[in-house]
Formats: sequence, structure tokens, C-alpha cells
Amino acid sequence: MPLSEVLAAFPPTFGGATWKRAIPGILADPDSAQVVELLRAELVLHGGFTEPILVDARAREILDGMHRIAAAVLNEHDTLDLTEDEADLPEKRLVLATLAVPAMSSAAVDRLARALRSFPFAGGWTTCGMLFPGSDQVSGWWRCPPGQDTTLGAELVARATRAGVPVSLISITGVDEPENPE
Repeated sequence: MPLSEVLAAFPPTFGGATWKRAIPGILADPDSAQVVELLRAELVLHGGFTEPILVDARAREILDGMHRIAAAVLNEHDTLDLTEDEADLPEKRLVLATLAVPAMSSAAVDRLARALRSFPFAGGWTTCGMLFPGSDQVSGWWRCPPGQDTTLGAELVARATRAGVPVSLISITGVDEPENPE
């Protein structure tokens, strides 16, 4: 769909009441600004996004894709792929990862939340739904393409370390896989 039609048909869901206000509102949040910059790079590299924007056309609501729309506007990209059917999205499953964080502090948790929340991964994106700090460890739930658990674990460790929080992987487990009764 042409970007101009997307902007006319779907009001922003956060950041501001109009797109002119929403995009600066999105960019005012450092975490959102980082995601938008990663998405802008994806547009430059691939000429589009790996995942379509999920919408409810009848309700004129964006269910998932505000950051992609902001990146498209900033890059003056012409068209966006939209879908109303979650089946059109790449297959992902929920995984639980637990990381050892020897120097746990509120600053470390904040840096981990920024670095590990949403990033390009395995030809698409992964997003952390929840992150729970504990004593010398943090656990979180990520959406991950099937067969990529080990790669995701390595990526979480690498991203955390680059963010200045050295961690090690304690465990990574598929959550929405049936348990083996053996």
C-alpha cells in the first residue's frame, strides 16, 4: 500500500494524535529511536521490511508496526506491506532465556532492557515480551524463529556485552513446545 494511504487510513497508536506529532514523539524515547534506526538500516539494505505491518483495517488500527511506519516516513519510502492476518507473519515461537548478570544493578537492568528489547534477528526481528531481573540473573521471553534458540542465546550475550553488561547464558528453553512425556 502506498505510504501516503497508510498514513491517511491509520492514525498513530502512540507518540501523538497525528503522524506529524507521533514520529517526533516516538523518536523522543531512546529505545524507540534505536529501533527506528535499525529499521531504517533494514530499509536501506533490503528495500523493504522483512515483516508486514499488522493492522485491523475495519477498526483503522495498527496492531504492530508503528516503528516501521516511522522508519518509512523518515526514509521517504514509497510503499509498505500490510496484513490483517497473523498467519502472514513469519513463524515464531516463544522462548525463555535466563542470563547470568554478575554485576546486577538497576542501571544494568535498564541497559539490558534497551539492548535486548527488539532487534533484527535471523532474517526478521525478535522482541522481548517481558524481562524479569533477579539476584545475579535476568530472565525474559523472546519470540524466536524455530530452530534458532542457540543463535538467539549467543546474540543476547553479544548484545548485552556490547551494551556494557557482560552476561552469560544460563538457559534457553522453548515455552510453547509440547513437553516430552518421557
